[in-house]
Amino acid sequence: MNKKKSKNKNTSFKWFENAKIYQVLIDRYAGYKEKYNVENLKKNFIYGNLQALMTKLDYIKSLNFNMIYLSPFYVNHQNAYHGYHSINSNHVDPRFAFGEKPKDNNIGNALDPNDVKTETSSDLFLKQFIGECHKKNLFVMMDMVPNHLHKDHPFFIDALKNKNSKYRDWFYFLDNPKNKYVPYLCFLSYGELPKLNLDNEECFNYIINSTKKFLSYDIDALRIDHCIGPKLQTLKKIVDNIHKDYPDVPCIGECMTFCIEKNYQSIFGVKKEYLEYTNIKSLNNIKYLDDIFLNYVNILDGLIDFSFQLIIQTFAEGKITENECLKEIEKHFERFEKYNNFFLLKNVDSHDTDRILFICKNNISVFKKIMNLLFRKYNGRSDPLIFYYGTEDFMTQEKSIASEPYGDYQCRKPMEFSMQWMKHFFKEKNE
Repeated sequence: MNKKKSKNKNTSFKWFENAKIYQVLIDRYAGYKEKYNVENLKKNFIYGNLQALMTKLDYIKSLNFNMIYLSPFYVNHQNAYHGYHSINSNHVDPRFAFGEKPKDNNIGNALDPNDVKTETSSDLFLKQFIGECHKKNLFVMMDMVPNHLHKDHPFFIDALKNKNSKYRDWFYFLDNPKNKYVPYLCFLSYGELPKLNLDNEECFNYIINSTKKFLSYDIDALRIDHCIGPKLQTLKKIVDNIHKDYPDVPCIGECMTFCIEKNYQSIFGVKKEYLEYTNIKSLNNIKYLDDIFLNYVNILDGLIDFSFQLIIQTFAEGKITENECLKEIEKHFERFEKYNNFFLLKNVDSHDTDRILFICKNNISVFKKIMNLLFRKYNGRSDPLIFYYGTEDFMTQEKSIASEPYGDYQCRKPMEFSMQWMKHFFKEKNE
């Protein structure tokens, strides 16, 4: 590994420059059950797991990627195969570790103040997995979810039924809720995901301590989910707290404002007028999204670059030419010319968007042009890129994720490893 440990905050993160990051949805990548149907894919685990993913590290390395970005691996609600609905953030879900159903004795007890200090077999396997990645010169990025928990988390269950609960102030209960069935702030319009009050010190420490536990396993980088949810000063407190103990870990935010259906009440990090400007996906609105990004320059170490993604997807849709696409990209990066040490992680799709091959109507010629645009450097910058699993395998989909409820299963189908000859194309891009 070329990463150097430091005792002081490394504001440049040289080791992270030009990183080639391979994004994996743990449940859908390797080791999953062979028998599944559409309904399973929409809502349920199919038991892909880290143990099986460990057998695929040589494959990922053969494509010349040098980092794996894992979906959240916390103990999750029974249907939350994606990992974002935590019911105990102190431990690894055995479904994600081994493809095994959780039992009371292997998921910890969040109500126990010392729970974060204990280790389950799944926790220990994550540590082993990270060690194997490092042996193969692969860095690891984890996904931190500080904005919300699932309503079945023991903290929220207690807070909901007892107004005098010590956990009541961990959440935002409303005096005059519009919806009597959801009398609290939640993640956008998802009532099953109550928003955390990170101004409460115990709540803040719960999120920080669980994250530090996993960082102590030698995780290399941190993605912060829905970073627009917390207040800016709270987010800075999170990052400063992480950097105090782990100065060489870059903290990368997910600042997604497109298509959030005007559910602004629970978004504390961005002014309403900017949310209005960027709610519609349009090239005309990129300058506003870039302005939002600039608010995070002195807080985070970088952001997932959704401006770049939108420009690429607009080209994929045939709405602009390749030259126009390049001009838009260069104009976007020019807005950050004073901030070359602030990473903008290039990407063309993800677990929350239609796959790029589908967007370009399965046109392989356009697809290859997009890959060239993804892998090239811009304006003298050294930004990493994120590559969504299966793109090298020509994975596509039948219809848009917006076409039906739970339609995101379309872009989250199981990896099949069916066209590995494509790896030569991507290896060439990476060299």
